[in-house]
Amino acid sequence: MTIRQIALALLTGTSAGVFVGCNSSVQSAEETAGNAAVKSFSLAANTKILQGLDSVFFSIDLIKGQIFNADSLPVGTRVNALVPQIVTYDGASVAELTVTRAGRPDTVINYLKNSSDSIDFTNPVKLRLVSTDGLVERIYTIKVNVHRCKSDSLTWGRNDRTTLPSSFGYPAQQRTARMGDAFYCLTRSENAYCLASFTGGVGSMNRTMPGAADWSLNPVTFNFTPDVASFSANDSALFILDTDGNLYTSADGLFWEPTSMKWHSVYGGYGDTLLGAVYTDGGWMIQTWPSGATVALPQDMPVSDTSVPVCYSFEMGGNPQMLLVGGRKTDGSLSRDTWGYDGSSWAKVSQKGLPQGLGEVAVAPYYSLSSSTLWDTTEMPSLIAFGGRKSDGSVNNTVYISNDYGYHWSEAPACLQLPSYITAAYGAQAYVMTTTLSGQLYQPKVSSSTIEWECPYIYLFGGINAGGSLQNTVWRGVIRHFTFIPVV
Repeated sequence: MTIRQIALALLTGTSAGVFVGCNSSVQSAEETAGNAAVKSFSLAANTKILQGLDSVFFSIDLIKGQIFNADSLPVGTRVNALVPQIVTYDGASVAELTVTRAGRPDTVINYLKNSSDSIDFTNPVKLRLVSTDGLVERIYTIKVNVHRCKSDSLTWGRNDRTTLPSSFGYPAQQRTARMGDAFYCLTRSENAYCLASFTGGVGSMNRTMPGAADWSLNPVTFNFTPDVASFSANDSALFILDTDGNLYTSADGLFWEPTSMKWHSVYGGYGDTLLGAVYTDGGWMIQTWPSGATVALPQDMPVSDTSVPVCYSFEMGGNPQMLLVGGRKTDGSLSRDTWGYDGSSWAKVSQKGLPQGLGEVAVAPYYSLSSSTLWDTTEMPSLIAFGGRKSDGSVNNTVYISNDYGYHWSEAPACLQLPSYITAAYGAQAYVMTTTLSGQLYQPKVSSSTIEWECPYIYLFGGINAGGSLQNTVWRGVIRHFTFIPVV
C-alpha cells in the first residue's frame, strides 16, 4: 500500500470535529494536516475465522490513543492471524505495528510495505505513526476483544446466591409472590411464620446479590392455618388459602381478612383480580375475586400445581395475556400445555407443549439470543421453565424454552441449562428483576463517558429437592450478554 493509498482523506487547515469512517468511530480532537491521526481501522474479511469479520466495528480514541472493538467477538474466535486495514487522515511517513508474544522477541512490521501481512492480536498491538512531514509521532494501542465466555450463556455465579429472606435459619416452607413492583416471601418454621417484603421496586435491587438487609422481616400471626403453597398476589393485594380452602386477603401480609370464597387452588393474579379453581355440584369451575363470577373449567385445563402466572402486554393486542404452564388436571395427570387468559376467556395456547407433563414448574419471562451470520445479536422474548415435578414424582432437571409465548416448547440449548451445582427442584418461583449497571463507554465527541443500562436478572426462590426438603436459597442468573456495555 502506498502513502497515497493510506491517506484516503486530506485535511486542510484546522478541524475540531468528529470523523467517522465506514467501519470505525473517532473521538474528537484538535486535528491538523500531517498529525498522524488514524481515521478508520477494520479487519479484512476471512470467513474461515468469522462471518462478517470485515464488519466488526472498531472505536478510535485519538486522545488516549486506543483502538478497540467495544462489542467483543464470539468466544473462541481466533485472533492470531488477522489482517488489519488502517486509514489515516493525511498519510504517514512511518506506520509500524509492534507485535508482542510471551517468551519471544517483539516483531515489528512495516505496514506501508507489508499491508497484507497477518497480525497476531492475541495481545495488544502497538501502532506507531509518524506524520508525512516527520514532525508528529503517535503511538496507538490496538486491542481485538474476544468474549471469554459465551455471551448467550445463562450464568448462575456461585457468589450470586443467598439464603431465603427470613428470620428462620432453616425454614420448612416458603412461597414468594409479587404484588405490583413489590415482592413478598412467606416462610414457615414449625408453627411460626415470617413475611419478608421488598418494596423498593423491580429496578432497585443492588448491583450485587441482595441479602437479608434488602428485605423487611416481620413475624406474622394467622388466626387460621395457612396453606403456604397457595400464597399469591394480584397488583394490589395478597392472598392465601387456609387448609380448608377458605380464601383470605391482605393489603400488607400482616393482617388478614376472610373473603366469602372457598377454593380448591389459586391460579394467581390478573390486574386487580384473582383467579382460582373451585369444585361445585355443577363440576369444576374457575372463579374470579372479587366479583365471584364463575366459568366452566375448559377441558384438560389443570386445577392445581401450575406455574406462577406470567403476564404479557402486546403493543398490537388488546388486553394483557396471563399465561400458566403445566399443572395437575382433574384426573390427576400432569399437563404439558400453556393456558392463556385475556381478562374474559381461557384458551389452550400451546400447539407443541412441554416435552413432558410437569407440576409446580418455575417459569421466567426472559430472553434468549439469536446471532446472524454477521454476528450481530437479536434479543428474543422467551419463556424459560425450570424444574418441576414429573408424573412419577421425581424432579425434572431439564430446562425448557419457548420463544413464541408458550406456543411451542422445546429443550433449551446447553447454554441455558442449569449448572450441576444448582439442585433440581419443584415448587420454586422465578421472577425477573432489573438492576442498573454502569460502565465507561468510548463514543464520538467525548473521550469517555459513563453509560447506564438496565440488566435483567432471574431470581429463583426456594424449591423442594428430590429428598422433599426446602432449598434455603435464592439464586440469581443472567445471560452474560446483558452485563456487557452496550454498543451505541
